[in-house]
Amino acid sequence: MAARKIRSLLQAKANLTVISPRFTPYLESLQAQGQIKLLNRSYQPGDLTGAFLVIAATNDPAVNRQVLHEAQQQGCLINVTDNPAAGNFIVPAAVQRGPVTLTISTGGASPALARWLREQLENFIGPEYGDLAALLAELRPELRRHYPDSDNRTQAVFRLLETGLPQLIKTEGLDTATRKARQILGLE
Repeated sequence: MAARKIRSLLQAKANLTVISPRFTPYLESLQAQGQIKLLNRSYQPGDLTGAFLVIAATNDPAVNRQVLHEAQQQGCLINVTDNPAAGNFIVPAAVQRGPVTLTISTGGASPALARWLREQLENFIGPEYGDLAALLAELRPELRRHYPDSDNRTQAVFRLLETGLPQLIKTEGLDTATRKARQILGLE
C-alpha cells in the first residue's frame, strides 16, 4: 500500500520522507536514485515538524493515532490508512492512462471496494485510451478550426469515438487510427 501511495506522490513531484524500521527493495532503490529520503526507525514525536501532508500507514493502530494527533497539532493534511474517517483527506484509487486519469472513492467506507473497482477499470480501459487522448489533443486545433461551434465539435468527436477508435488503436496502431480519425472528421 505504501509503495502505491509513494508512486502517486512522486508523480505529483512531492518531496518525500518515509519513516519505517523496514523498507522494501523498491523503496531502497528510490532512495538510491535520490527520489525519496528513508529514515530507518520507528516514528517519533516531532517527526512531522515542517510536514505539509502525512500518510499514517503503519500496521500499528496506536502509532497511527500518534501520527494523527501530531499531524492535527501541526495543521498537516493527514490520511490514516486504517481509519480513513479520522484524517482530513482520503486518497482515491486511480487508473492512469497517459493524460487520462480515472479516480474511484468510497469516501473511506471500503478501500477494498475502491481497489476492486480500480482493477476492473484497469482491465476495461487499457493504454489505448491514453493514446486516444493524445490523438485528440493533437487534432484539437484542427477540430476547432473545422468545427468552430463547440456543440458541433463535441458531436463530431462523439461520432468519432462511437466508431471504435480505441479498439483500432489497440489492434492496428496509432498511425492507422489517426488516418481513420482524420477521415471520419473530414480533416483530410
